[in-house]
Amino acid sequence: MAAPISFQGLSTNLPTDKLIDAIITQESQPMVRLQNEQAANNQRSGALSALKTDLMGVSTSMSSLVDTGFQSRTVASNDPSNSFVTATANGAAAGSYEVGVTSLATKARLVVPNKSSVDPTDKVGRGTYTLTDMDGTSVDIKITNDDNTLTGLRDAINAARDKNGKPLNVTAGVYKTGVDGTAQLVLNANSTGKGKDGRDTFSFEGPWFNDLDLGSATSSAATNAHFTVNGAAMERTTNTVNDAVEGVTFNLLAGDPTKTTTFNVALDKTAITTAMQDVVTKYNAFYKDYKSKTASTTDKDGKITVGVFNNDYAVRTLVNQVHDAVMGSAKGLPGDAPFAGTASVGLKTNRDGTLSLNTSEFQAALDKDPAAVARVFASSGTSSTPLITFEGSTSRTTTSPITFKAGSMDGNGVMTAEVSTTLPDGKPFTTTLTGKDGQFHGVLGTPFEGLAVTAKPGAKGTINVSTGLAQNISDVVTRLTSAGSGDLGSILSNISTQNFHLSKQIETQQERLDHRKKQLHDQYSKLETTVGQMQAAGQSVSSMN
Repeated sequence: MAAPISFQGLSTNLPTDKLIDAIITQESQPMVRLQNEQAANNQRSGALSALKTDLMGVSTSMSSLVDTGFQSRTVASNDPSNSFVTATANGAAAGSYEVGVTSLATKARLVVPNKSSVDPTDKVGRGTYTLTDMDGTSVDIKITNDDNTLTGLRDAINAARDKNGKPLNVTAGVYKTGVDGTAQLVLNANSTGKGKDGRDTFSFEGPWFNDLDLGSATSSAATNAHFTVNGAAMERTTNTVNDAVEGVTFNLLAGDPTKTTTFNVALDKTAITTAMQDVVTKYNAFYKDYKSKTASTTDKDGKITVGVFNNDYAVRTLVNQVHDAVMGSAKGLPGDAPFAGTASVGLKTNRDGTLSLNTSEFQAALDKDPAAVARVFASSGTSSTPLITFEGSTSRTTTSPITFKAGSMDGNGVMTAEVSTTLPDGKPFTTTLTGKDGQFHGVLGTPFEGLAVTAKPGAKGTINVSTGLAQNISDVVTRLTSAGSGDLGSILSNISTQNFHLSKQIETQQERLDHRKKQLHDQYSKLETTVGQMQAAGQSVSSMN
């Protein structure tokens, strides 16, 4: 609304604007208190949101330590020029691997016409062409007057789809091979190596350029890669081999049966330590953010501002829960495990509440038993028999020993298994799981929730599950930050609700003050008018005497 015209007591000589402002200021104190409360809420909400972001950083860093850090490996080669083969490793067992490459995998190729070349716009012959790829899948390609050229045939081949709507494992191209601009049609398999059932080439049949009488095609057969690893002869359809040694990928570059390359794979302690240090850094950022908002500050005028988290029990409890999760121990590890918690591998709590990593102690633990260190952080499981394979678990899966007894598999691949364990109160718990093709998953709401195993028919054994700190921290952070349900989520939701109602109250108060200010302007305006009239009347009487 437009502000009333300012006036300063033309008749009464009163500072009416100042009087009105003073009255409005006094009457606006309830609204100011609401605004201050809203500002404090906004400040606390911003601080909590920053803390939430810090928490997510802690969880993400811990997950990265498990998923990437402990899988890091160094690979040293005795061939600095990388002439014949290179290798990378992730999660591989330490060891030495001697690789020799006899020959590389190649692609099948077809060149049409086989000797000479034609103008790309010349007619190639109408009719139906049949293309059969390396997997034995065939399609018919019809060439009409509209696409009866070398480039038209190329485009028709690349657009062809099988009965399921999928393209063939072949790509066609037109390449200018003559100085006069003439070209040849070249068909290449999209992947190296032999196809289904050992097929080493694909076929292309049809009018075969009868209009130009240029003959048929020439083909090059696909070959598989042949190589050895520590003397064992192997054959693959690709030159990128990731299944010869678990966790190691070999990239075959050139074949020479007289040459071998030796690779030494080892734990990358530097990368793992860096990942562990990142967890410490992320936690310290979280903790310092919290501490900085609990401290009180004093400005140059001596005014004290209390930290937004000062004496905030809810937030202090939250911080303690995160600390306990990071500095805790894995659940379910055997009693003779060399390492159980982060303190045993070099992580310490400093006097100021931050964390620090003794890198020498951490790397000494890695030297002693890297798998045991990893189990502190990563959830894992073991089976007493190779017929039962542990696939995964969650924090809800029991860490008590699980007895697993599989039955026989029916003709549909369905199999049942009896699983049992001991509850925390000492009582036994037994149930039956049903699996398909040997894959079993624990039932929600039972001690086996989250358990995933693969078992052979009739397999019997014991499964031991441990829950690492990464899972525990993820659970804590999820619980604390979930919108509307976690500790932080609930607090932020409540603040948002409070501010909504405060905004409504402030809006109502402001409307009342605006009305009151207009009312005061009207009252003083009438007063000035009345006084002015009285003054005018008095002056008139004086002039008559």
